[in-house]
Amino acid sequence: MSELEAKKAGNRVLLVEDNEAAGKGLARLLEAAGFEVTNVADGASASLVLTTGVPPHYVLTDLQLPDMDGREVALLARGLEPRPRVGLITGWDLDHCEDLSAWGIEWVLPKPVDVQDLLHRLRDVSSPAL
Repeated sequence: MSELEAKKAGNRVLLVEDNEAAGKGLARLLEAAGFEVTNVADGASASLVLTTGVPPHYVLTDLQLPDMDGREVALLARGLEPRPRVGLITGWDLDHCEDLSAWGIEWVLPKPVDVQDLLHRLRDVSSPAL
C-alpha cells in the first residue's frame, strides 16, 4: 500500500505502548508503511488523544499500561464517532479471557508483534474481529 492509498483508506493510528523501544520501533515501521502514528506511553495520554482532535482510524494498545488497563483505552475508543478499530497488543495468553469485543477490541496481537499480520489487519478493513 502506498502512502496515498493508506491515507485514502484511513491511516491515523494511536499506538499506546509503555515500552519506549517497542513503541518507537513499531511506530517507525507503521510510518514507513504510510501510516500517521501518534505514539503514547500511558492511558492518560491515550485518553487525551482520544478526547481531543480528530479520532484515529486505529487504536493499538498494550494490555498492561502504567496507569490503566488497555481494555479501558479500548472502551474509550469505542465511544468515539467515527469509531476506530481497536487491536490489543499483549504478551499475555488471553485464550481463556472474557469476551474482549465487549470492550471494543476487534483483535489481539501477541507480542512480539508480527508486523506483516498487523499491516494486513490495518489494510484489510474487512478483517474479522475476535
